[in-house]
Amino acid sequence: MSAPRKRRWSGVLVLAALVAAGLTAPVQAAETPTLTPIPADLGKGIQGRVSPTAQDLPALGYTEEEFKVEGTATSYTADGNLGSDGKWNVKPASQAPYTTRVVVRRPTNPAKFNGTVVVEWVNVSFGVDIPVEFGQSWEEFVREGYAYVGVSAQKVGIDKLKSYDPVRYPDVTTPGDAASYDIFSQAAKAAGQQLNAKRMIASGHSQSALRLVTYANAIQPRDRIFDGFLIHGRSTGAAEIASGQSTPLISNIRDDLGVPTLQVQAETDTLVYSISRQPDATNLRTWEVAGTAHGDAYLTESLDKVNAREKIIDNGNPVRCDKPLNAMPAHYAHNAAYHALDQWIRTGKPAPRAPRIEGLGPLLSRDGNQNVKGGIRLPDIEAPIASYGPTNSGGNVPGACLLLGTTTAFDAAKLRSLYPTHAAYVTRYTAAAAKARDAGFLRPADYTAAVRAAQARPVPPA
Repeated sequence: MSAPRKRRWSGVLVLAALVAAGLTAPVQAAETPTLTPIPADLGKGIQGRVSPTAQDLPALGYTEEEFKVEGTATSYTADGNLGSDGKWNVKPASQAPYTTRVVVRRPTNPAKFNGTVVVEWVNVSFGVDIPVEFGQSWEEFVREGYAYVGVSAQKVGIDKLKSYDPVRYPDVTTPGDAASYDIFSQAAKAAGQQLNAKRMIASGHSQSALRLVTYANAIQPRDRIFDGFLIHGRSTGAAEIASGQSTPLISNIRDDLGVPTLQVQAETDTLVYSISRQPDATNLRTWEVAGTAHGDAYLTESLDKVNAREKIIDNGNPVRCDKPLNAMPAHYAHNAAYHALDQWIRTGKPAPRAPRIEGLGPLLSRDGNQNVKGGIRLPDIEAPIASYGPTNSGGNVPGACLLLGTTTAFDAAKLRSLYPTHAAYVTRYTAAAAKARDAGFLRPADYTAAVRAAQARPVPPA
């Protein structure tokens, strides 16, 4: 792979031109919309806005801002067959005005910005913007100096802004989700200019991942906004381009995309996605992380804190399921994925290849501890103290528990049979953590945190 492109953004807010030495002009450059700061104290304020972060960003050396984005969005329609190879062509169908918002989080000290902006297609599966990628990987973003942009691109999320705080978001509007792809392009381009981005990564989780598959296959070749894609937690297929224009059940990432793409799949995701696995290729890697759930205890704890303030989902009550939520630290692998993708873009060295989870669909192979075989092996599954399941049941939020997985703790007798002494447990855990770190699936800082957590666990019980 050739050296990554260097992107420089000139201008600050509106109609600035893309200039990069040696960069081929886009087939069709996305418009650059008007970007207007939203006052921090307007309406319920930035701390009371839809989907604030649970983290104390100023204490972490980060600044959070919110901008109104206004422009004219193009909706597309398919131009020819939508094949399983992902080589999809689209053509403009209509144009209409829109107004939405973006959330920008960046190092307060500009010298700490690493030049890479992660642009998240914010998830709206539960009727409100949920920034899953920031919730999972904020520690990596903060310690490495990434800037983050959360884009409200879809109608259900944009409409919720107005109903939640009509003073702060009085005029947000969208012509519909057919325009979401161009809204995402425009918002990312404007935010990149604002931040003087050198590299832009598009990311999204679950239904947003399906949107990104369609975006990568149909829109990126036209707009060329992004230097890489992190597609997280997709099922099989992809999102429709326009109403009634469904995509194939098996929708590959096109092999001529030309920028690094990393797919990260939880064990939950493989239950559906495994029937349409795509081999690794020059610009594509897929990581399947054993023992992990589509959503988990780590993410849910953070989102529960936010929801307690907003009271948008189930009047702010915490998520409850029939069994304890999946506690496998999937965010460790997510952090490693962002680092690997960023380095791939910077240096041309591809992200490491990873073994796939063994089995297909519901027939995944399991070991004697009822943990899945194969895949990326975090230390918590190589030195297990529980069985980690991909789905749960029951719950107070319809549909959520199916995605949040389970943790079934081993009893004292089993723990003692596996680990006669605490030192035996720590030794096994530390060796597994070192193996994952050396393979590129665990960041050094997370290795240290994981080993310290293992040292503090009362395993086996006294």
